[in-house]
Amino acid sequence: MIAGGLLALLVGTAFTVVLVTIAELRRSGVRARNSESVLAAANRLERLVIDLETGQRGFVITGDERFLEPWDAARRSFPPQAGVLERLTAGGNAVQCHRAQGITDAARAYIREYSEPTVDQARRDRASVLTVAVTEEGKRRVDALRAQFDGFGASEDGLASTRQQHARSAAGRATFATTVGVAGSIGLVVLFTGYLTRTIARPVRRAAAMAGRLAGGDLTVRLPETGADEIGVLERAFNTMGASLETSHNELCLLVEEQAALRRVATLVARAVPPAEVFDAVCGEVGWLLEAPLTRLLRCEPDGTTTILAGRGELPELGRRFVGERLELDENGAVAAVLRTGRAARLDDVQRALGPAALARQPGLRSAVAGPIVVQGRLWGVMTAGWLGPGPLPAGAEGRLAQFTELAATAIANADSRVELAASRARVVAAADESRRRIERDLHDGTQQRLVALALDLRAADASVPPEMVEVKAQLASTADGLAAAVDNLQEISRGIHPAILSQGGMEAALKVLARRSSVPVQLDVSGDRRLPDSVQVAVYYVVSEALTNVAKHARASLVRVRLAAEGAVLRLSVDDDGVGGAVPGEGSGLIGLRDRIEALGGTIEIASPAGTGTTLLVEIPVAP
Repeated sequence: MIAGGLLALLVGTAFTVVLVTIAELRRSGVRARNSESVLAAANRLERLVIDLETGQRGFVITGDERFLEPWDAARRSFPPQAGVLERLTAGGNAVQCHRAQGITDAARAYIREYSEPTVDQARRDRASVLTVAVTEEGKRRVDALRAQFDGFGASEDGLASTRQQHARSAAGRATFATTVGVAGSIGLVVLFTGYLTRTIARPVRRAAAMAGRLAGGDLTVRLPETGADEIGVLERAFNTMGASLETSHNELCLLVEEQAALRRVATLVARAVPPAEVFDAVCGEVGWLLEAPLTRLLRCEPDGTTTILAGRGELPELGRRFVGERLELDENGAVAAVLRTGRAARLDDVQRALGPAALARQPGLRSAVAGPIVVQGRLWGVMTAGWLGPGPLPAGAEGRLAQFTELAATAIANADSRVELAASRARVVAAADESRRRIERDLHDGTQQRLVALALDLRAADASVPPEMVEVKAQLASTADGLAAAVDNLQEISRGIHPAILSQGGMEAALKVLARRSSVPVQLDVSGDRRLPDSVQVAVYYVVSEALTNVAKHARASLVRVRLAAEGAVLRLSVDDDGVGGAVPGEGSGLIGLRDRIEALGGTIEIASPAGTGTTLLVEIPVAP
């Protein structure tokens, strides 16, 4: 604004000087032309006076009338020519105007008082004017007029010279003003250009470069806020925008990291991994997300203490806390606040909140946050995070911690449900096995014994019948045979209901019976002589029985290999054949029932049956070592 005003002032002044000079030069030109006209008019008037004097003198000397022709013409021309001179000098210099007026008056007097009377007298008496006195008088008057003309011309030349000097001075001033104006304008333009470059162009280019870096992902770039007015506003707005983008980007990254951590824990929960693994993952993810060097997942005990179920990090002066260790609560601590209120709690300054005894139990802890783990409406435990260094807690730590405690609560509820379901299924299987065992015993001790007794009675009756009663004896023998077959069928049914051989001979004997009854050769390998629980033996027996039945029906195999081994706390059973394969797991109620039985014992069952390479069935059941 100032530079523009200065430039306008300088250019305006220069052009004003130039315009004034041009006007002055124009006036000087007008005066010069007027001087030329005045001199021309004076010269013409002087020639007229000379013509008058010459004509008059020639006529007086010779008496020839022809000399009066130029005289007469000059006399007639003198009045208008004198008027031209007077008019030309009337608006100019006053001295020159007075001199012109004196010349015209003297010339008129010369004509009126000397020239015309002398000519008239010469016409009457030429000898009377041929005197020295008349001649001297004429000469005096003409010399006086010439002197006046010479003075007038010299004065006019002086005025013209003065005007020319003024014109040259004015032209010099115009040239100087123009030069100064142009040079000043160029200087101001250069200065203004430099100013604009320094205050506008350079900051704008810097802002453009920073904007390019910002668009390229570098959200930490900032402009130095050194500009004034609009440029300063632009720099501050750019920095505000960059800070806002960086904050939004950081919040988005934090949200993405938080969602990724939650997704990892949720995946573990969905995979139904053991709660201890979920608890450890929760501690690790919370520590990483909140940048907390110390995390603990605690279970509330009825006596008011807590038990460590998982943790990451340690207090330097106390060393590592182990899983299963009991912790006393500090009355003013974050965990105690959670137990009292059932809501998340935080301690921004542990040193101020806790007493000396509490601080001695957790030296070095500076701040902490704790969140409740609520399972089925009951406060089950607490998730804690602690920081050792000074500084405020992360923003929103309680809310972010709550999301992990919800996942931990879900894992606990799922684990409880799985335990309850497994126990329920085990009870159902045990009750069914007991019912089968009772039915088998009742059949063996009741119905089967009565049928055997009836068969013996029929055999005795047959022996007492006379030989000649052939038809009666044949009928009794047939009935006895039918009763024997019925007893055999009943024995088969009772074995299907509950394999009595398990109780009588054990696992290996029962599997050998199944191998002998199989229509496909069986290679049996049983290692270990540990006594297995009845429920496990029954499950293994039914798995092998169902597998051998399926091989006989569908596999078209030439050999079946059955391996049973107890390794530590796991019983492993494998049944594989060299048949056609292609079995579809999940089809058929037999395998589904076996899977339910195995899973009720906490075990797993897997079937691999690629087409053309046979079928392999793998079973793992946890057993007490």
